Amino acid sequence: MMQARRKVRRTRTVRDDIRERLLDAALVEFGAKGFDGASTRAIARRIGAHQPQINYHFESKEALWSAAVDHLFAELGRTMQGLAVRVSRGASTDVSEITAVFAEIVRRFVRFAARHPELNQIMVHEATEKSGRLTWMIERHVKPLYDTVRPVWRRLRKAGIAAPIDERLVHYVLVGAASLVYVNAPEARLLTGIEPTHERWVETHADGLVAMLLPNAPGGVA
Repeated sequence: MMQARRKVRRTRTVRDDIRERLLDAALVEFGAKGFDGASTRAIARRIGAHQPQINYHFESKEALWSAAVDHLFAELGRTMQGLAVRVSRGASTDVSEITAVFAEIVRRFVRFAARHPELNQIMVHEATEKSGRLTWMIERHVKPLYDTVRPVWRRLRKAGIAAPIDERLVHYVLVGAASLVYVNAPEARLLTGIEPTHERWVETHADGLVAMLLPNAPGGVA
C-alpha cells in the first residue's frame, strides 16, 4: 500500500514537472512567433516531449496559451509579493514609504523583464489587434496591475516626486522602458557591446529607470 502511494506521488510529480516545462516552452514559442505562428509541435520539441503530452495536459492550443499566460503572470505576482498591497493602501501610507515601495516595484519589474522577455513579446503580439485573447489578458491580468499603479502614481506626482507623465500613460512608459532592451537583446549586444542580461547591467538599468521616473525622490531611493 505504501509503495503504491509513493508511486502515485512520483507519477504526479513527473506530470506536474512536464506540464510546467511545457508552459515555459510555450511562453518562449508564443513570445517569439505569436499565437498564430507558434506550433504545439515546436513547443513539445523544445523540451524533448511529444505532441500527445501537450494534448494530455491542454485541451487546445488556446488553452495552452491561456495557461502559459497565467503561469507567467503568477510568477510576476510572486516577484512582486507584498509590494502591491503596501502601495494600494494609498492615502493611509506615508509618501516616503510609497516612493520607496514604488522604486522597488520598478527594480523588481526590470529584473523580471530581463528573465522573461516573453512578457513584453506576448503583449505586443496580442495588442496589435483586438481579439478574445487580448480582452481576456487585459481583464484578467493587465487591468488589475494598471489600476493598482495609477492612484499611486497620481499621489507621487501630487507630492512632486514623480516625473510629469500622465497616470494613464505611465504603464506604457514603465513596461516599454523596463523590457525593450531584453526583447531586443541581439540588437543591444551589437549596438552597445554589452550583455544586457548581465546582473550588473540589469541593476544599472533598474537604477536608471527609477531615477527617470522619480527624479525628486528622497536621497537613497533612486
